[in-house]
Amino acid sequence: MATSGSFNTSGYNGGGYPDHYTFSWSLVSQSISGNYSDISWKVVGAGGSTSGRYTNVKQKYVTVNGSTQSNDTVVQTKNGTVAFSGTTRIYHNSDGKKSFSASCGGAFYYYGSYNSQGSGSWDLPQIARASSVSGGSGNIGGTTTISIGRADASLTHTLKYSFGSLSGTIATGVGTSYNWTIPTSFYAQIPRANSGTGTITCETYSGSTKVGTSTCQFTAKVVNSNPTFVAGNISYQDTNSTITAITGNNQHIVRNLSNLKVTIQNATGKNSASISKYEITFNSVTKTLTSAGTVDFGTVNLSSNTNVSVKVTDSRGNTTTVTKTITILNWELPIATITARRVNNYEDETNLKVSVTISSVNSKNSIQSIRYRYKKSTASSYSDYITITNDKDYKITIDKLYLWDFQVEIKDKFGTKTYTFQVPKGMPIMMIDVDLISVGINCFPTKANSFFVNGYDFNNLHPVNSIIATTNNSNPSSNVTGTWELLTSTTINNNTIYYWKRTA
Repeated sequence: MATSGSFNTSGYNGGGYPDHYTFSWSLVSQSISGNYSDISWKVVGAGGSTSGRYTNVKQKYVTVNGSTQSNDTVVQTKNGTVAFSGTTRIYHNSDGKKSFSASCGGAFYYYGSYNSQGSGSWDLPQIARASSVSGGSGNIGGTTTISIGRADASLTHTLKYSFGSLSGTIATGVGTSYNWTIPTSFYAQIPRANSGTGTITCETYSGSTKVGTSTCQFTAKVVNSNPTFVAGNISYQDTNSTITAITGNNQHIVRNLSNLKVTIQNATGKNSASISKYEITFNSVTKTLTSAGTVDFGTVNLSSNTNVSVKVTDSRGNTTTVTKTITILNWELPIATITARRVNNYEDETNLKVSVTISSVNSKNSIQSIRYRYKKSTASSYSDYITITNDKDYKITIDKLYLWDFQVEIKDKFGTKTYTFQVPKGMPIMMIDVDLISVGINCFPTKANSFFVNGYDFNNLHPVNSIIATTNNSNPSSNVTGTWELLTSTTINNNTIYYWKRTA
């Protein structure tokens, strides 16, 4: 590496004099921040001593680092005559290194070509460059690699960080890379986000001289920070004291009777997060709390054990979901099979039987009472209740001539159910009344020597004063009920028609 240099052009010995130019340069300064060198230079005539000797005024040039100057000014070539001079700023490569070249020449004794030329090249002193830095992203509490791109192996580095309100030194004397454990103190800087962005600064040193700095952005990620919440943080109870008095356990929820309340204890946020909400879901219904507390789901229409689910969300949006099983005991109103049938389908005596099935409710339930009452359907009020036993036959007497309304009331420990039904009139398919010497079809005969169908008296088929017509003159009393007398007769198409009137 050079801080100065020179060269001579080829000599021209016309007239016995070794005429030529000398190019020389020297380093003026270097800029680390600008990555350039400033040099001064000049082209001086040499070799001639007679004042009457001149260069050709038509051709003369100098090129420094690719930049050329030329002119035709007459210049004496005696020692020390300056043909060109100047300063040049030369920018270095990204690694701080740079080579440059120069050339010059002239035409002596007025010849029309460059008969004296020369050139040279040199390596300038390397300018120390600030190294580049990259990497650093990773999980908080985890190890990540910071990579350094340096221009020269002699350079060392100090690494620093800034993240939120925190800053500090990562390491000193670093070469090309460093394995950095991201501090857990970063968690407190991002209590409402799962990642944050910080800056790594790389200071480059050449020996003890600080050459420059470079920076890069890094991302620190939150990990393993879901809220702490377990099934033990969930409790529930039946708050219906009437029901718990029967079950003896407020952890047993009786279908359609118990009042379910679920209580949530505090969850714990991790790594500087706070808890923002609790979402409690049961039987497809979700209720939200912003802090620990109790929610009321009211009565529950479910027949078997069902989970309650609690989703806890922290200030970063991280969640933990926990379930707990709610013990549910199925209960339904008593179910009864009731038979109430008249003997022979028409007698006053009627058979009654009530067979009841109830829900067990963990063997806490039992039948409390079965009772019935009745009334004629036309009556306004029922009889007093009569208590009976489950699945037992009873005989009761109700007038067969009337339709009767019945109510059967069944009670278990949890509720009451009432069945309403009717017992129809007693009605045989055929009734032969030996006392009246009469017959009834689907009805009872009410007159002597009569025939009734569905309550209609066929003896009244021809009431008094009715008239019938016959084709013979025989009195119809022999075939038709009643007393008949002939009214008149008439001939139609040679046929005689007789008209009879019932008089009694």
